[in-house]
Amino acid sequence: MFFVREFARKKNIPALTKSQAGFTLIEIMVVIAIIAGVLVVGAPKMFSTATAMRGAIRKIAVMTRDIRNNSRLYGVTTRLVIDIAKDKSGSYSVESSPGIVLMTTQVQEDEIEKLTSSQSEDKKPKTKFSPEGRVLKKTISLPGGLKFLDVEKTGRDEAVTEGKAYINFYPQGLSEEAAIHIGDGKTLNWTIVINPLTGRADVFEKHVTLKELKNL
Repeated sequence: MFFVREFARKKNIPALTKSQAGFTLIEIMVVIAIIAGVLVVGAPKMFSTATAMRGAIRKIAVMTRDIRNNSRLYGVTTRLVIDIAKDKSGSYSVESSPGIVLMTTQVQEDEIEKLTSSQSEDKKPKTKFSPEGRVLKKTISLPGGLKFLDVEKTGRDEAVTEGKAYINFYPQGLSEEAAIHIGDGKTLNWTIVINPLTGRADVFEKHVTLKELKNL
């Protein structure tokens, strides 16, 4: 410090006052108080948003068990309907149809879509499926910040990225193998994987494809 003061004296550099030399204790305490205030206001919101997101994912995963049980108990084909909207969060619902509804191939689904896409709603063939209130009484939208990104199904070459994706559960207790990808479109990603033999859903806190799961 002596050499610094001597250098400053020779060069006529004014000495630093206490207030110029650094932050005072009061200033540091004020900054800490401001940071604490921001955390108190913002942290609960961040935690509540994260909790809502995880809760929404868990709800879908648990519901697949109810869908499977509904199919076995009432002898119906129950399906989870995922409505993927590009600019919105998307929604999901549950429908059922009496007996066994045969699974369609990708080619058949594409052909049906081509034939009906140009028809008006009143001329489109009526589906055998109707809302299944025993499992879910209404259509549910994902909470803010979450989106359905896509739905993969075994037997389809490409994932469904827009419109409606259907995952069927059959009276025998079997289901279609599928991976539902959900995220915020930025850094958060979840994958709900439905086992075709048990109907059980496993949740991964990352984006995982069906191909990647088979290679694990």
